[in-house]
Amino acid sequence: MFAPVLALAGACQGGGTSSSAGTGTGTGTDTDTSGTETGTPAGPMQLVRADAWVAVEELADPLASHRPETVDCGLGGLFVEGEELEIDTNLCNYAMLEQPGLAAVPEGATLTLAMRHFDLTAPEPAMAHIALLLGDVIAWERTLIIPGPAEVITVDFAAPVAFAKGGPVRFHLHNHGQNTWILTGVTVTP
Repeated sequence: MFAPVLALAGACQGGGTSSSAGTGTGTGTDTDTSGTETGTPAGPMQLVRADAWVAVEELADPLASHRPETVDCGLGGLFVEGEELEIDTNLCNYAMLEQPGLAAVPEGATLTLAMRHFDLTAPEPAMAHIALLLGDVIAWERTLIIPGPAEVITVDFAAPVAFAKGGPVRFHLHNHGQNTWILTGVTVTP
């Protein structure tokens, strides 16, 4: 069911300057859905691997209303560089990716998402939307205004639901214009 990220380009066909830590002080607005804190002490565990993302088909996309009429995600639009996933929106106009979670996530556990993007450009003012989902539940999302400056985003937020190891972790991105986004990682601290 899950194939390596190298298969993403074919599956998608047809169908640093500032830092932000969940404060909403960047060029966008953070939204998280907080749960109740659970107390299983442990250090951060990787929730995803850069090379394990696969494209989600339209019928299974929990954010299908965001999809453009034509999804065009060619070679070079999605690729792994080192331990990071890079998305070039000039070559991939929409991404809804998933992979099986590497760890269980108790409700209220701290999730940490680390990513960055270069300067955001577009021929006309526009918006970008990024989101992390646990199954079909949006755990965190941000809307950014384009054009906008480059940004490093590291945000901690509480898991809104309990989530079983192996369940689908989903990463969503869409924007207008030629922009480069790099997902560094997602960890969970129970």
